[in-house]
This record gives sequence, C-alpha cells and structure tokens, in this order.
Amino acid sequence: MNEQDYIKNRIDSQFEYYNKKGKQCKNRYQSLKFIVILLSVSIPLMTGFITNETFWLKVAIGVAGVIIALIEGIQSLYKYHDNWLLCRNAAEFLTREKLYYKTKSGPYSNGVSLKKLVERVESFTSEENKSWTSISNEKGVADNE
Repeated sequence: MNEQDYIKNRIDSQFEYYNKKGKQCKNRYQSLKFIVILLSVSIPLMTGFITNETFWLKVAIGVAGVIIALIEGIQSLYKYHDNWLLCRNAAEFLTREKLYYKTKSGPYSNGVSLKKLVERVESFTSEENKSWTSISNEKGVADNE
C-alpha cells in the first residue's frame, strides 16, 4: 500500500467515521441534556400552580420526573458524552498526525517515514478500540452503528 492509498483509505476514512460518530453522540447528548434541564426547571414552576382543581398538573409533574429519570438512565447506558469525547479525540489525533506527516514536523521531523505513520496511527486506533470496548463493556450493550 502506498502513501496516498493509506492516507485516503485508512486515515481519511477513519477520520470520517470518528467525525460522524462524534457528531451523532454530541447531538444526542446535548439534546437529551436540554430536555432534562427544561423538565427540571419546569417542575418547581409547576408545583407553584397546584390546586385541588389541577390534578392534571400533579400528573404532569410526575411524568416530567419519570422522563428525567428515563433520560438519565439512557445517558448512563449509552454514554453519549464519553463516546463523543473519545471520537473527537480520535478525529483530532488523525488530523494532527496527518498534518505532522505531510509537513515533516513533530514525530516526523527526523525523517518522514510511511512505516512510522502507519505504526503510530495503527497503535492509536488499537488503543482507541480498547477504550471503546471498555466503555461498551461497562454499559453492557453492543454498538451496532
């Protein structure tokens, strides 16, 4: 495999994967957190309006509490925040490594070597996969995305 093929087929494709996956996790995390915040601040507000005639408000407060607990459970299970940070870190590493390689700087300042690039990128992705596996084992579910 030559330099262009490795960069295109491995580094760029891995970057696209991590970038896409990181955006998905970020969007899910932020969306769910927004809902939790919105519901959390609405509960004290709604309790101020409870009267004998507003039974539905008591139900709404209870439902809001259940939704908050459900969302926090989902966040805990799927660890969107942790996965977002892992993906962001991986995408940044690949970008930085490619830049170092192309500019002959950083770890490549003493000589540009495709072998060195491959070893560094593959070592990093191997470690990243171990981190992902660890997070997946903690949550007890497989990620099919």
